[in-house]
Amino acid sequence: MDKYRSTAVTLAAGAASLSLAACTAGITTASTATTSPVPPGRSVDAASSSVPASVSASPGPAGRMIQVSGRVGSFPVPGGAKVAENIASSQETVIFFDMVTPAQVSSFYAQALPRAGYTITANSVITQSGGTVAFIQFTGHGVKGSIDALSKFTDSTVTVAGLGHKNVTTITFVPK
Repeated sequence: MDKYRSTAVTLAAGAASLSLAACTAGITTASTATTSPVPPGRSVDAASSSVPASVSASPGPAGRMIQVSGRVGSFPVPGGAKVAENIASSQETVIFFDMVTPAQVSSFYAQALPRAGYTITANSVITQSGGTVAFIQFTGHGVKGSIDALSKFTDSTVTVAGLGHKNVTTITFVPK
């Protein structure tokens, strides 16, 4: 778990530093969603997993539900996401995926999180130093979570089998 924790921390630190730099420059974009959660037994699936996440305002986000290790149960991921890891410890659960841009991640989760019964507390997308970062925070179902998506993940000291270095997303859940 230490290898994955350092990867998650590295991704989060990169996203946070870019978010902080954007905030000090006045370049923040935040949104809160007001849609209803999906009723129990229903899915967020609106398309097959091979279809990229939609950025347009459509009736539902293109994605699928995956089973998540630990207490989380199931969680939506954008269509086209290639999940590389889904691991849990007694302190946190972490999902890593790639193949979806930060803007698509932000757009997808703005719709999918409320439908899955989560409350979004922050959702920012910034562009700086030639890269794009999405940073999302949410709560619900007894957990606090963060989603960090980077268009360029350049830390060569951190590797996760099956995870590339472009459009990398980390989702971290911790118990409330």
